[in-house]
Amino acid sequence: MLHYLDQVSSTRFGPNENYAPELLELHTVGFDGGYTQKDVAELARVLTGWSVDGDGKFLYRANNNDFGAKSCFGMTFPARTPVCSGQSGIDEGEAFGEMLVNHLGTKRLIATKLLQWFVRSDPTQAQIQPVIHTYTATGGDIKAMLRVVLTPANLAKAPARLKRPIHYVASALRATSATVLP
Repeated sequence: MLHYLDQVSSTRFGPNENYAPELLELHTVGFDGGYTQKDVAELARVLTGWSVDGDGKFLYRANNNDFGAKSCFGMTFPARTPVCSGQSGIDEGEAFGEMLVNHLGTKRLIATKLLQWFVRSDPTQAQIQPVIHTYTATGGDIKAMLRVVLTPANLAKAPARLKRPIHYVASALRATSATVLP
């Protein structure tokens, strides 16, 4: 994603804001997660210097990092001098990522997505809350969360996602206007 969303061209002279909203909206807190456009701009500054090499592997380019003070989604990062920055640009991004992993919005988004994928398109709060609780208790252990998602109670309330063979045949016959002979 760093390459696809042009994070490789994001520098202190021109932070690229393509990756930051994707990270927030699609992968963590969700589109209604409470962040602002200023948070997106500041996160783009936090992530300056994050890139990939020719093989697509993560590469930190300290000379591209924004060393100024930043404030994003309630976190503040003090200004640093370029001389002693070292890996601090990575540290800022990892600290912000850790906050996002533990954010209630992220827990809710992941719980909802798991339930939507495996159980139903419109999970209830009564279904979401136990998954959030398990996320919190296990530090985001997907296997443990799936055990909560795939309970007999949830599966019993789930609508059929696949047709039974007889219904599949009936649909195929209807779609092709086939005549069934005795």
